Amino acid sequence: MKFKLKKLLHSEHPQHEILAFAMMGIGLILICNDFYFFWPPFAAGFLNDDLVGGLFIAIGIWLFSWAISDKNRIATNRNLLIATAGFLAFEATAEFCHGYVSGHPHMFTAGFLEVIVLLFDFSIIGKSKKHNY
Repeated sequence: MKFKLKKLLHSEHPQHEILAFAMMGIGLILICNDFYFFWPPFAAGFLNDDLVGGLFIAIGIWLFSWAISDKNRIATNRNLLIATAGFLAFEATAEFCHGYVSGHPHMFTAGFLEVIVLLFDFSIIGKSKKHNY
């Protein structure tokens, strides 16, 4: 029996749905932990703000809604995937910096996982339509 991802997920864009779930999961982690980031000290308040996690969740929801929509605009897809890449790159960089400063291995692990999700995002960008023709 051949497993089909499109049957498990409900759209023509299952990779977008997976990416959306990853973004929403990262956002929930950031919202639920108010003391996750501690370095640099002047930015800890901003980085631990629920707005940062909320932005991850908002992009994840918007990406998911794009994937299940019948009216998929190419420009919206491109902008969402680029915003996702930017947030993931920022988050991975913050994780690696915190891991280096603190020496906590879980920060390095989280950074590597976010780089993997970022590479997954890049693969989606590479396969996505770029123009309307």
